[in-house]
Amino acid sequence: MVLGDPKSTTQLVALTGQGLGSVGRRFKVLLDAHLVERRRSGRSVLYYRSATGEALVQSQHRDVGAS
Repeated sequence: MVLGDPKSTTQLVALTGQGLGSVGRRFKVLLDAHLVERRRSGRSVLYYRSATGEALVQSQHRDVGAS
């Protein structure tokens, strides 16, 4: 997943190939769902998985491994 490590908005745009507005809208949904969090680092905003988001990713990995 893209957020294995905290990423800036600029990095997310480059990694996904989506425009800044699209990335912003998608991360607003993820923030509202408490799946990601953000923090400021200098002039950048870094996004990273919340505890809930991490638990969801881990549960998906367990489900795939059990198949």
